[in-house]
Formats: sequence, C-alpha cells, structure tokens
Amino acid sequence: MSYTLIRLSIGRTNGVAHYGVLRRGTEPLTACATHSSDLAPIGERTGHQTCQSCTRALLVLATPPHPGELEARPAAGAGRSAAAHRPIPGHLLGYCGKALDSRRATGKRACANCAHLTKTVDTLRQRAGELALPAAEPCHSDDSLLWAPRGAGSLAFGHRRSSATGRTYCGEGQLDVPNPEAHECPTCLRLWAEEETFRQMYTLPDMRAHAATWDADVHGAFEDRAWLLEPGDRYTLSGCDEAHHVVAVSRHRYDSHVDLVVYLPGEDRVTDAHVHRDRLLSIQRPFADGSATPPPAPQREA
Repeated sequence: MSYTLIRLSIGRTNGVAHYGVLRRGTEPLTACATHSSDLAPIGERTGHQTCQSCTRALLVLATPPHPGELEARPAAGAGRSAAAHRPIPGHLLGYCGKALDSRRATGKRACANCAHLTKTVDTLRQRAGELALPAAEPCHSDDSLLWAPRGAGSLAFGHRRSSATGRTYCGEGQLDVPNPEAHECPTCLRLWAEEETFRQMYTLPDMRAHAATWDADVHGAFEDRAWLLEPGDRYTLSGCDEAHHVVAVSRHRYDSHVDLVVYLPGEDRVTDAHVHRDRLLSIQRPFADGSATPPPAPQREA
C-alpha cells in the first residue's frame, strides 16, 4: 500500500509543519521522527514554519541525483579529513543541513546527524511503502505563476516575483507560496508587462545570439553550488536536460534560494528560475586564455 506525503501540524493555523503520512489506526509517521497523536493534515497556504529536518528529507526524496555524485563530502571550509557528511542528492548540502565542499571526504568519522536523518527517511520509506510525493519544484518558472505571502488567505492578491531582485514587482516583500487562484495585483501586472516587453525586444535577441556562438572550448567547466552563479554562466542540473544561460542573479544572505533570470535555448525564451542556494550544478564560465578552469565567483552577499 502507498501513502501520500502531506503536511502535518498540531496547530491548525500556525506552528511547525512536518512532512509525513497518516496510516489508519496508528500515530502519524513524520520524516523527522517527531511523534504526536495530535498531528493533523494542514493546507499548503498556511502560516506554519516548516520543520528544517522535514524540508531536507523532502529534498532527499524528491531530487534526482547529480551525475557522478559522491557518497561523502566534508563540510565547506573544513579539511578533507574532517567528518564525512552524506550529501542530499543533487545538492552540496548534507543530510544534517551543513553546506558541503565539492571535494570527496577522506575522513573515517561519519556525521551523526546525517546518519540520524538517513535512518528516519529509510524508516519512512519502509513503513509507507511507495510514497506519493508533492509536486517537485521546477528548475525554471511558469511565467504566469502568481505568489502570495505565507499565511495569506485565498482571497489575497496574487503577486508576480521578479527574479532580478528576488522581491515582488510591487514591493510587497518576500513571497514563497504559489497562489494561482488569486486575483492578480494590478501594480505587479503593469510592471511585469513593462519588463516582459523589454525582455522580448532586447534581452531575448541578445541571448539568442550569445547562445548560438557559445563555444565550450573557451569556457572553463566546474561543479559547484548555485550560490556562486554569475551573469554569463551556463549551467545544467540534475532532472533537467535544458542548458540555462544566466542573464541576472539575485541572492540575499538569509535566503534559501537564488533568484535568476535565464535564457533557455531549447525553448527559445527568457524566464525566471528559483534554485536552492546549495543545489549542485555543472557550470561553464567564460575565461580569457582558455588554459585553465576559472576559480569560483566570490561569495557576495546582499
């Protein structure tokens, strides 16, 4: 028997939300091993804060692995002989939540927190059978998608998010909950239409010509996290065969994601992308003499 992975919480309107399953006649089973008979299903558009362990568990379950993925990596900034962490598939992020180095770990000591989440996810898989997962986050956006502030009701305005700034067009602030049934914010619609006109008239032809002359022989190739992307890079990621040419990047210190404007040659369009900051990417970056792979970009934080 299979179960659907859903959001569960003790509070109906706020509190901490967990991912888990409801099995008949037993206590709810969560991805982080939280136990409570009071856990009950909640909707997607609520004011709850999602449990960090459950968030990482969902990434483990839903993200396709990166080609050539390593089984153990040290924490970012630590030596290769430091404690070995288990990477979340397709990410430079440990099961424990630590940012990881792109190198292989050589230390024999394994991270206990990574081992704990591994155990709880394996238990969830064993007891829940074939899990039905929530829809995976796309690697590039639906241009017509509307967003609402977390906790907003269904009657609130739906806003468009600018990936050039990481904010709404109207200045409402950070949005992270899709709300496709909402009435569209008029200010966002007007400003988005102006930007879309500019993209179609100027950005799209420029990026089309740029992609047509792309030559892998004069670009350095390396693998690293999405946080290091710069305009002019080209990247691919697991689960998507499309090449993404980066037009603009917006990143902020406490954000879990990087907002991007990208050109997709296969679809011949400029669109927005919202990528986890620790997503493992295959990156190509132009460099002058073609003799060596360029160093990663500096980690600027806004």
